[in-house]
Amino acid sequence: MTTIIISSLEAAEQAYKLHKPGFVISILDCDDCEPASFSGLAENRHMKLDGGADDEIKWCPKILDFAKSWAESGEDVLIHCHRGVARSTAIAYILMCVRDNKECECKIAEQLRTMAPHADPNLLLVSEADKILGRDDRMVGAVLDMCPCCGTVGAPIVTLPLDR
Repeated sequence: MTTIIISSLEAAEQAYKLHKPGFVISILDCDDCEPASFSGLAENRHMKLDGGADDEIKWCPKILDFAKSWAESGEDVLIHCHRGVARSTAIAYILMCVRDNKECECKIAEQLRTMAPHADPNLLLVSEADKILGRDDRMVGAVLDMCPCCGTVGAPIVTLPLDR
């Protein structure tokens, strides 16, 4: 069973050691330190996204290419950002939509909310991915329809097991 692991930057190394994913997506703010290298992980399996809000739209084509490689691999992926709440959960949602491209976006959003009640997916990332994937605002609508998240300063390590 393939799993998406979501964590904060602070918990990323622990999540990596615990779950040993085949892929990692690191989302860094301008003032975040580069994450420690994940031992044994090939460079082409570690996507590093950095910058501010203006850079997020530019990330989407790269995220979608990465998502396709990951989806075909059947391996687990760790996604981490500063708090593990907005950008990492948006990318997890995007990856879930790419992987299960015939599944209803609302069902995928519901699965994300069930496993990560703190999830507050970044709408800018979701919206851009929605456009590129030609989903006619269904991804955005599903995220907007999610019940309100429980507030959190830093999120726990969350695992999203995916059926197949």
